[in-house]
Amino acid sequence: MKKQAHIDEQEMVAQARALIAPLAPREPRAGFAASVAMAARDRQVSPFVQWLRWSLGGLVLAGAAAVAVIIAAPPSQRHREELMLAQRLELFEDMTVMQNQEALEDLDVVAVLHTLEARP
Repeated sequence: MKKQAHIDEQEMVAQARALIAPLAPREPRAGFAASVAMAARDRQVSPFVQWLRWSLGGLVLAGAAAVAVIIAAPPSQRHREELMLAQRLELFEDMTVMQNQEALEDLDVVAVLHTLEARP
């Protein structure tokens, strides 16, 4: 099986070579590989800069993950309890206001009582 696959590959390579014209046996630009290596050497950054890049990238990634978790997480039980407590306090405030209004109305009635005449 492997021998058959190897023969098939050789036949395909031979067919491809028949279609494509061979290149000249010389280097296209003299010194190209050396100039690429020199440019790569000049572009090397210090280890501190590489560490800083990875650290900042990690912090950004961790921050994005934390934001995603906060957004996706359902509200906690404690938050629900605090909300119910705030609603109850608001209800008690409303009741207190109404009681104070009724008490003030009662005081107005008491203030006027001595001016009323008693009728049998």
